[in-house]
Amino acid sequence: MVLKRKILFIDDSPVDRTLIDKLLTKYDFYVLLAEDGIKGLSMAQEEKPDLILLDILLPHISGIELCKKLKKNPVTQHIPVIFYTSINTPKHLIDYSSYGAQDYIQKTMPPEELIAAIKSILKR
Repeated sequence: MVLKRKILFIDDSPVDRTLIDKLLTKYDFYVLLAEDGIKGLSMAQEEKPDLILLDILLPHISGIELCKKLKKNPVTQHIPVIFYTSINTPKHLIDYSSYGAQDYIQKTMPPEELIAAIKSILKR
């Protein structure tokens, strides 16, 4: 039996959480959902997902600040992070790696690109 890869999706939009949950489940991932950065940090420490898909614009703590916290924490620093955001800044203009993220994907991109990025990072 092959274990499903665990992905934590942190986003304050219930619509986006539902859509991503359905998409990732369709591709045979086990999905954890958090609606803000505080819950996301707690879940990352407890569940130790294989990858974190993280919105940048979150209540209480921004996705950027959360990513920095995850990368400073010995329990979570090894978990790859993909920023998944509605911010329309082109990818080449965002220095996402300086915050500890492995990739930056806009929510307007086709779902296949998100799945391809996730699979690519999980192969590393």
